[in-house]
Amino acid sequence: MALPTADETGDPRAYLLDRFRTDAQTLRERMLALEAGGSRPGPDAATSRAMAAACDAVVDLIAGLPPDGRGTGLTALRDLLPGLQTLSEHHAAQPAVRAVYAGAMTRIRDLIATTDG
Repeated sequence: MALPTADETGDPRAYLLDRFRTDAQTLRERMLALEAGGSRPGPDAATSRAMAAACDAVVDLIAGLPPDGRGTGLTALRDLLPGLQTLSEHHAAQPAVRAVYAGAMTRIRDLIATTDG
């Protein structure tokens, strides 16, 4: 499995913002299709809605970060990890939502590892 990479500009924050915005949009489309009576394997409409909200929360956290001196924002992204861990633990009773926050942590760690070496 390939590790995530930054977008074409080399900006890890831009990659993460795009990734979680796209995930939120996909989950909302799924939710609407299910609410309209469609049937799809995977999470139900309420779970999809909650997961989309979690993706939005991740986007908001990342969008509010200042870039570091190198312009990559890796230091600021690293600083998000404890808060994301807390959110993940707070949503322990909602495994799909918890997975959004855990996934954000994994992607950030992978980006740090691939960018910092």
